[in-house]
Order: sequence, then C-alpha cells, then structure tokens
Amino acid sequence: MPVYSVQLDIDNDQLIRDIQKHRNNFPEGEVSNVKAWRSSYKTHKQTNIFNSYIDKILSGVDRARISDPEFFSRLGLCTYKVQDFWALMYEQGDHTIRHTHYPCTWASCYYAYADEDSAPIRFDMLRIKPKSGTLLLWNGSLFHSVPETQGKRIAISANLIIDDFG
Repeated sequence: MPVYSVQLDIDNDQLIRDIQKHRNNFPEGEVSNVKAWRSSYKTHKQTNIFNSYIDKILSGVDRARISDPEFFSRLGLCTYKVQDFWALMYEQGDHTIRHTHYPCTWASCYYAYADEDSAPIRFDMLRIKPKSGTLLLWNGSLFHSVPETQGKRIAISANLIIDDFG
C-alpha cells in the first residue's frame, strides 16, 4: 500500500504559533497511543483556528489522487471530510505505539517542524524521516509507529472518511 508525500504551502511559523496557543489552552493533552503532547481528536470541533490547515490537507489529498490515478481509480471521484483532527508536539524521548486508524479511509500527518534528529515514522519495513512542510497520507488500515525521538517535531494529523462517492 502506498504512502504519499505532498509538499503543502503552509506558513509553518504561524501553524506552530497556533498549535502552541492551543496547547496553552489544553496543557495536559490527551492520553492515547501517542506518548507525547497531543490535542483532542476533536480539536477541529473545539476551535476553528485550524480550518485553513484542514483545507490544505484536503487539497493535498486531491494532489495525491491525481499523482496515482491507477491506485485511486473509483476513489478518485470521492470527496473526503475530516473525521478526526489533532495536533502533536514531540520532544526528546517521546514516541507512538504501533497502531492503525481503521476504519477511516485515510490517515495523514503534516509536519510543521521536524528536527534533523527527529525519529522516522515507521510503516513496518518502510521508514520515512519527517521533513518540515511535508504531508504524509496513507490508507487508514496501515500499521505505523514512531520510535523514541531524539529531536523535536510539531505536527497536525487528520483521519479522513468518504463524504461523497461522486
């Protein structure tokens, strides 16, 4: 199953400020398989500050579909919506336990910032080093994890479901 990488035109400095502001409002974070600060899976319902970034993620999905029409075939006609959306801030020693986002159609992670020594995201044998400005998009049933990181990373993630089959 492919993992797509798309560069997005996002003001990362502003996104980082928006994530930090949200973290200041919700400093405890949520308990999950992410062993780092993580906002609620329903962050997009708590605030509209991330709406423009969500729009950019959805446009990134469209770009990924255009890049691989054979894989997407009928899925190329679908439109998607956000089921879950959250922000993450990893620091040294943070990690994420192996998991999937099933039954969501797509999972995504956009890296607003990633240190050079930030741990890769692992899709079993495939390892992808995060890069600032990159959106990763993969099938929601694909297992993935993040080993303990030495560097910082700041990201937003979303689970997408089919809104309309077209």
